[in-house]
Amino acid sequence: MLSADQVESLDTLQEPILTVYLNTQEDEHARHLLVPKSLTWLRKEAKSIADNLKAAECKQFETQWHRVVAFLDGRHPHEKAIAIFAGDHTWELVPLPITVENDLRWGRPAISQLLLLANEHKPYCVVVLDKAEARFLRYQFAEMVRIEERPFTVDVSQWKIKDMGHVTGQRVHKTRGSQRDDFDHRVEAQYARLFRETAREAARICRIEKLAGIFLVGTSHLVEPVAANIPAEFRESIGLIREDLGRTPIAELSHRVAAPIRDWERQRAESLVQNLLGANGGAVTEPDEVLIQLQRGTISSILVASDFPLSLRECDRCGWSDRSVDPVCQKCGASRHIAMLKDVLPRLARNYKTQLYVVDGTAAAQLREVGGIGGWHRETKQAAAR
Repeated sequence: MLSADQVESLDTLQEPILTVYLNTQEDEHARHLLVPKSLTWLRKEAKSIADNLKAAECKQFETQWHRVVAFLDGRHPHEKAIAIFAGDHTWELVPLPITVENDLRWGRPAISQLLLLANEHKPYCVVVLDKAEARFLRYQFAEMVRIEERPFTVDVSQWKIKDMGHVTGQRVHKTRGSQRDDFDHRVEAQYARLFRETAREAARICRIEKLAGIFLVGTSHLVEPVAANIPAEFRESIGLIREDLGRTPIAELSHRVAAPIRDWERQRAESLVQNLLGANGGAVTEPDEVLIQLQRGTISSILVASDFPLSLRECDRCGWSDRSVDPVCQKCGASRHIAMLKDVLPRLARNYKTQLYVVDGTAAAQLREVGGIGGWHRETKQAAAR
């Protein structure tokens, strides 16, 4: 799992930091093998970086590089890929269950790839319901971890005593008619309360753990009343999986819900792109304008195609980024370096508190037809919410 707080903490590491992204398995079936040929590529990159550093900084770099090599040498990985952040007083290892783009950076922590992965594979709260309990789980990268369970406890003992009064022996009879109706109504009221509490708890977990949506799993008569009580802020991010999986083990459960979640993500991505392209106003789809408005703080949400290779120049001092070929920043006069959109956009979106949606498939193809990127102005989204 990759939490937002974990990524944020990496960005606060004291520079300089050696950042390494490395695929540790060759293919889907290569389990428990040594670190593959990608390490050879990293060695070449390390030499290239060292050749361009001053003597004192080169010594710092080589110290961290030797730590990384010593860690990787002869290692038997269990994960698909890793990210390492190494500094004088730092060693952070992030195992990842999916492949990455091999990369080696020196200087400030290079968290953009982690931010992008977290946006491409958003974490969700999955609530599995049956008559006995609600299980709350975190879902990301097609894997699940337990958060908590809440039993559905309905105590009817006092209701029975009150309905029957003081009776003994042969005079005890099963309640019928209006008494039976009252009893059923009380049970229904208790379940209604439990459904409300379940909805509130799912929303609370999403806020605390910064999850992107809620999936309710169970039969229709369980998931629908919970969905009806989900707070309005999450109404656009609810998925219903109408299957009775209450007693299913977590390992099997993650496999059972993976396809429905992928379908929901695909449909939502296509819907977002259609809404963007069909907007009468407040939407921006020209790449240069999107970047300008984003850095002015006026964009609330951005859609970008997952394979959109856009080259930019980023300021070394203030971070302003655009497609101008000018090597000097017009904002502060500092020098600029060439950067790719995939490196710049996740960090800008985080800094300006902008939602970032990375789309692929049909949604990405439709978005590339109008420039590969688009967004909504903040006031437009607020008006739509009202």
